[in-house]
Amino acid sequence: MDRPHAHAYPLVARALAVGYGTTTVRAGLDFALPAGQLIGLVGGNGAGKSTLLRTLAGLQPALGGTVELAGRPLTDYPPPERARRLSVVLTGAPAAAVLTVRELVALGRHPYTDWAGRLGAADRRAVDRALAQTETTDLADYPLRTLSDGQRQRVLVARALAQDTPLLLLDEPTTHLDVRHTAYVLRLLKRLATEGGKTVLYSTHELDFSLQLCDQLLVLAAERTHLAPPDALVADGTLAGLFGSGVRFAGGRFLLE
Repeated sequence: MDRPHAHAYPLVARALAVGYGTTTVRAGLDFALPAGQLIGLVGGNGAGKSTLLRTLAGLQPALGGTVELAGRPLTDYPPPERARRLSVVLTGAPAAAVLTVRELVALGRHPYTDWAGRLGAADRRAVDRALAQTETTDLADYPLRTLSDGQRQRVLVARALAQDTPLLLLDEPTTHLDVRHTAYVLRLLKRLATEGGKTVLYSTHELDFSLQLCDQLLVLAAERTHLAPPDALVADGTLAGLFGSGVRFAGGRFLLE
């Protein structure tokens, strides 16, 4: 892969191998994620989506190759600086049940606060904005233990939004959400990319929504990895081969058959 410009491509994988211990799940991954795009990460069960996201976030070591964040190796970043450049939402991420919603979302401001974690006016505005964006303002004073799974998932997204990083990595952020909130969250991520210039990579099984909203899909197929716009992946049969069903474009929409 040619060396892409760090501003245009804030996250780059080169000959990346991911897995656990001595077990390699995926290898030979080469891709560059463009700024200002919403990118869906898709693949069958066991394809390595969660493992890849955790590796890109620096939560587990790569088994080979490199990950570059803003033109520098991810491993060069101390945790506080990395936390100002990328935020992550994991499936089933633990949340301290004793915290209120507002307190958890405020943890997203930790990379910007002083040693005592005191919030300034800008931090409080960021928290309020994240609550409003995820429609969780009315839950702000509720303890996390009282929330439904779907509400808790939106709060975890809110914490990542409060962190206000150029890069967001999300592992199935619409898990436990109903159809309305699934559409709402994905459209919000689209706006963050298109209007906010952020790079958003999220794993998903919601192929129908992703086909309509994503600028590109990162497809973990059996033989190789593809990064391309949805229409190109439909035209070349990649998605049909992966999911065993047809996809066509009609009436201005992608349709699953």
